[in-house]
Amino acid sequence: MADNKTLSSKFIEALSAEKKEDYEQTHQLLSTTPPKVLTQNGLAILNLVIENIRTSLGGKIILELVPDPSISGKGDNINNPLANNDFKSGDIVKLDPYPPSNLKKLQNSSNEKDQWESIENSTTIEGVVTSSNNMRINIVLANSDTQEYINERAWKLQTSNTRLWLVKVSNEATYRRMESTLRKLSEYSLDGIADGMYAPDIVQYLLGRISYSVPTDIPASLELVNKGLNKSQVDAIAFSLVSQISIIHGPPGTGKTSTLVEYVLQHLQMYPNKRILITAPSNIAVDTIVERLSPHLSTKLIRVGHPARMLSDIRKHSLDYVVELTTGEELTGIEQDIAKLEIEVRKPRTSKVYIDRKSMWSEIKDLKREFRIRSKKSVREVLIGSKVVVSTLHGSGSWELTSNIYGFVGEKTPQGGTGFFDTVIIDEVSQAMEPSCWIPIVNHAPSRLVLAGDNKQLPPTIHLTDGKDFRVLSNSLFDRIVKVYGGDEFKIPFVKFLNIQYRMCEKCMVFPSWEWYHGELKAADSVKDKKVVDLLREYTAEPKEIVKGKPKGRTKDKSKRIRKSNKASVELVTKKIEVLEVDEADPDLIEQYIWYDTQGGTCSESIDDSTIGSGSKYNIGECYIVQEHIKKLIRLGVRERDIGVIAPYSAQVSRLRSLIRNGSLEDEYGEDTEDGHDVYPDVEISTVDGFQGREKEIIILSLVRSNFEINKAEVGFLSDFRRLNVSITRCKKQLVIVGDMETMERCGVQMLQDWCEWCTEHADIRYIE
Repeated sequence: MADNKTLSSKFIEALSAEKKEDYEQTHQLLSTTPPKVLTQNGLAILNLVIENIRTSLGGKIILELVPDPSISGKGDNINNPLANNDFKSGDIVKLDPYPPSNLKKLQNSSNEKDQWESIENSTTIEGVVTSSNNMRINIVLANSDTQEYINERAWKLQTSNTRLWLVKVSNEATYRRMESTLRKLSEYSLDGIADGMYAPDIVQYLLGRISYSVPTDIPASLELVNKGLNKSQVDAIAFSLVSQISIIHGPPGTGKTSTLVEYVLQHLQMYPNKRILITAPSNIAVDTIVERLSPHLSTKLIRVGHPARMLSDIRKHSLDYVVELTTGEELTGIEQDIAKLEIEVRKPRTSKVYIDRKSMWSEIKDLKREFRIRSKKSVREVLIGSKVVVSTLHGSGSWELTSNIYGFVGEKTPQGGTGFFDTVIIDEVSQAMEPSCWIPIVNHAPSRLVLAGDNKQLPPTIHLTDGKDFRVLSNSLFDRIVKVYGGDEFKIPFVKFLNIQYRMCEKCMVFPSWEWYHGELKAADSVKDKKVVDLLREYTAEPKEIVKGKPKGRTKDKSKRIRKSNKASVELVTKKIEVLEVDEADPDLIEQYIWYDTQGGTCSESIDDSTIGSGSKYNIGECYIVQEHIKKLIRLGVRERDIGVIAPYSAQVSRLRSLIRNGSLEDEYGEDTEDGHDVYPDVEISTVDGFQGREKEIIILSLVRSNFEINKAEVGFLSDFRRLNVSITRCKKQLVIVGDMETMERCGVQMLQDWCEWCTEHADIRYIE
C-alpha cells in the first residue's frame, strides 16, 4: 500500500534523474560526437535542404526537408541521407546549418548585418517529425515566444538553399507535464476532505487504499456490434462497463484492440450522455484505435494532436480539421491577413523599412492573438459536442483538454469523478512510464478507468540503465497494481484475461503460454495448425510478373544493380499452389519452429566500436544464415513482405539490412564483401522494440550472442523475459531461431534454459557445419 505523497515524491525524484540522464546523453552526443557518427547511429541526418514551407490546419508551420540534390543525386540510394533512416513520427528534433556557422565570431562583430545574422543563427529551430520516408522528412515547428524569428530564419534557410542537418533531442515539455501532474497528485487528501481535494475512488484503488468489491450489476448479455468476439472478450467488456476500475490483460494476438473498440461502442449505448477519453503512450497506438473506431463514429470522434502526425485516413477526425470545418471562413480570413503581412515583412530591408518591419511584427502578433482566442473558443465547442476523444497520454494534459475546458463547462477543476470525461481508457499501459499514466487520471478525475495492455511485453523505454530510479520508472502502472494486490494478476478480481489468440500457430504459442501466462492461452481453430505451405495456398490468384530474357547480373557499382524481379518485358499470368513448382513436403514449408544451432564457435559475436556507448553486438555468421533461409523461402514462393527479421542489437540490424536489402556486407576489417545473391528490400528488419505490436507470417530471430569460451555465458538483452516474449510472439506460421543454443543454456538465466529445453524437444534443430 502506498500513499500519494510518497509515491509522487518517489516519481519526481526518479524523473529528475531520468531527465538529467536524458539531457546529459543528448548534450554529450551533440558536443563530443561528430555529426557523421551521430548519423551512423540513427541520431542525425545530414545534407538536407528545405524544399517547401507550408502552413497546416490550425496555423502550424511545417518544413518539408529533402536530400540536397547536389550530393544525393537523382534516384541514388547510396548517397541519399534519408535512405533507411530511423527517424519516426513524434521524434523531437533540432535543425541547424551544416556545417555549423561561426556563431561566436558573428556575435562579436560590430557589423549590423553580422549581428542580425547572429540573432537568427542563435534562434534554435526545434520541432516534431510528422512523417518520414526515403524521399522527404517533414517537421512541424514548435510554438515559442520567438516564433517570428524562427519563421524568418526558416524562410531565409529555404531561399538561400542552405544545407542543413537534423538531430534528435530531448523533449522537456514531457517531463514538465509529468512533474506538474505528480505535484497535483500529492495534494490529494486520502483520509478526509481537505480544501475540496479528497482523492477520487480511482486514485484510492490505484494506491490500494480502499478495498475493491466486484460489481453486482454486470450485464448478463450484450447486443454486440462485432459478433465475432469470444467469451473472454465479451466478459471483459461487460465487466468494464460497470466496474470503476478494470484491467484488460491482452497477451499477443488476443484481440485487445477489437475488445476496446467494442467496449467504446457499448459504452455509448449504455451511457449516451457520457464522454470517453482514450489515451496511449504513442501516436501509433492512438491512431490504431481511431482507425478502428472511425467506421462506427462520425464527428463525435475527435483525435487531439497535430493532423500531420496522424495517419492520412483518420485526419478527418483531427481536432484541427474539425475546427477548420466549423469555423472555416472566420479563421481563414485572419490566417490570410497574417500571411500577407509575413510576405511584406520578409522583403529586403533598409533602415527606413526596418521601422515599418517592427510595426508589421506588432500587427502580426495582434492578429495571432485574435486567432488564438477565436481558435480556443472553436476548439472548446467541438470538444463539448464530442463523445469520444483520443490523444496520447502526454496530449491528455494539453491546454485543449484542460484549461480550455474546465472553467467553461461548469467545473473549475475536475474532482471526485466529476470531470469532463466519465471514462478514461489507457491502452498499452505497460509501455508507458507510470507518471505519464497519471496525466489523464489526475487532470480529468474520471468515474471509471479501463487499463489495457500486457505486462509480460516490453516495458517503458527510459535512458537510465540501473539503480533505484531505473527500477522505479521501468515498472509500469500495471506492474505496481499487481504488486499492490498480491503479486498474481490472475487472482486480482478486476483483471480480465483474454485467453484466445488469433495470431500464432499452436506450436509457436505453447512455450509463451506456459512460461508467462499460466498455460491459459489457447490458439483459435483458424490459426492453430497453419504452416507456411498454407500461406502459399492463401495467396490469391493475383497477376504475377514473369521476366523474359536473361536476368541481369551483379555489378560492382551498387547504384546500378538491378534485381532479378526488375520490370522489363513482363507477361502477366496467374498461378495457384497446385501449379507451383514446389514440393509441399519441403521442411521449410512444413516446419513451424526451426532453430539453426551455431554452437561450437562457428558464428562468434563481435563488438561494433563505432556505435555510441559501450558498443553494440553483431554476428556476421548469423547474418548469412538468416539470408540463406530467406532465399529458400522466396524460392519456394513466399513473398518478401511476409517475412520479418528481428535482432536484439542495432549493430546486427544494420548489418542484416545491408546484406539482405543491398546484397553486401562490411566484414570485421571494414571491407565490402559481395555475396552473389539476390537482394530483398521488402523484408522487414528491425530491433525487438521496432516489432512491438507487429506481426509477420514468418519471423526470423537472430540471437547474436555466442561466447562459449567463458565460464558463464553472457546474453545481455536476452535475459529480459519481456524482450524474448515479444521476439517469439510476432510470427503467425513459422518461427526461425538463429543462434548459439549452448550460450543460452550456460548463461544462468532459468527462462532461457527452459526455452532451450522446450525447443530441443519440440523444434526442428538444424546444426551448422
